Amino acid sequence: MAKRNPDSEIQAPLPWVRTAEPLMWISGAGRERRTREEDYYHDARKRPDPFHLVLQLTLNGAGFYERRGRRTLLRPGMAFFDHIPGDFIYGYPPRATEVYDQVYLSLTGAVARRWWRRITSRFGTILTFGPINPIAPLMLSIVQQFKERSVPDRYLASAQVYQLLMTILSTLNRSSITTAPLVNSALELIERRGRDAGFNVATLAGELGCSREYLSRQFRASLGVSPLDYLTQHRLRLAAQELRGDNEKLDVIAQRAGFAGANYLCRVFRKQYGLSPMEFRKRPWMLS
Repeated sequence: MAKRNPDSEIQAPLPWVRTAEPLMWISGAGRERRTREEDYYHDARKRPDPFHLVLQLTLNGAGFYERRGRRTLLRPGMAFFDHIPGDFIYGYPPRATEVYDQVYLSLTGAVARRWWRRITSRFGTILTFGPINPIAPLMLSIVQQFKERSVPDRYLASAQVYQLLMTILSTLNRSSITTAPLVNSALELIERRGRDAGFNVATLAGELGCSREYLSRQFRASLGVSPLDYLTQHRLRLAAQELRGDNEKLDVIAQRAGFAGANYLCRVFRKQYGLSPMEFRKRPWMLS
């Protein structure tokens, strides 16, 4: 098994003490370039490392990731996000000819595990961002600062990882919408018809020519919410805009936003935001 290039990973301790605070912790980071002449193969089941998460993104060339006998070539813009020790192998494909250029981060701690579960439960352990993506520059920046020890404390370091993982979610979410034409069509219909109180999920599914159950599965896979939740949130955003804009009666605003009446708007608004529409009207800065 090949060892990490000592120049690619900084093993010295971070310039602050690890605490029990619920933060993201970076335990390793680096950029590596591998060629066919080098032996680059790892069996994550046999690695003696302490438990940690690995996010490894291909910049150029291709690596491979294999889980349960299924091997995937990781081309530029593709990554794996898994834990070590783990039931997978990865490395440089035996017949590859291009230099394999990749960047990786090793993360530890309960918070990182929760985010790993959140991302992989929706998108799997193989993540596809596309060859031009915002993930690569963020990872390279974190690696460079990790190498130079230029981040002054653990809070800023944790914030950088949060930003990275939120950007990953945003990128994958947009990609899943783009590759799900049904969901994209549904969003366009909600945008056009959302102000109509008679427009509901059954109407939406009917106009799309599918069942409510199938539409719900597609929505949850792409957006992480049900069609009803999305439609309600859309109408709440419309109502908030109306409340900021004028002093119309609540019944009128509810009708403009697609709600059946003021009472229902008040109930849903308070449940979502923790305050009534009238309280929000007095303090519109409470919601961005």
